[in-house]
Amino acid sequence: MKLPLAAAALCFATLLPSAVLPISAERSFGFEVAQSAAEAIGQVNPNRPVQIEVVNAGDAPITCMLTQPASAERRVPPGGKTTFGSTRTNYLPLPINFLAYPDRDNIGISSYVFVEGNVVKIVIGEQISQISGDISLNINEDGSIFLF
Repeated sequence: MKLPLAAAALCFATLLPSAVLPISAERSFGFEVAQSAAEAIGQVNPNRPVQIEVVNAGDAPITCMLTQPASAERRVPPGGKTTFGSTRTNYLPLPINFLAYPDRDNIGISSYVFVEGNVVKIVIGEQISQISGDISLNINEDGSIFLF
């Protein structure tokens, strides 16, 4: 029985043990990353209460929630808004993890984050996409804000 060359190579490759090759920690991609999870995009005072305002500036409904501290999902219609926490009470202990995603398929979402005092305002828009996207925002215990 003769195997085509590609099939023989595939069979041979599956018999070899897996190897992990070292990857350089610094890689050049020929473009600049505009926003990185390694750099904080803002800062709140960790000793004061934090409030998160979410505005849906797109034409598609979105769902958002806090995964830490846990909260119920909130559906925000186009043009709508919702608020987590208050600047008057310590309702939201740090760290805070926020998640937002579209309610429909093939909708990507974009975000603009504004920080004024201890109010974090997230304006969410939509964009046509092959796959649905989501937004994750984290506020660390030191008050640093990161967007993923």
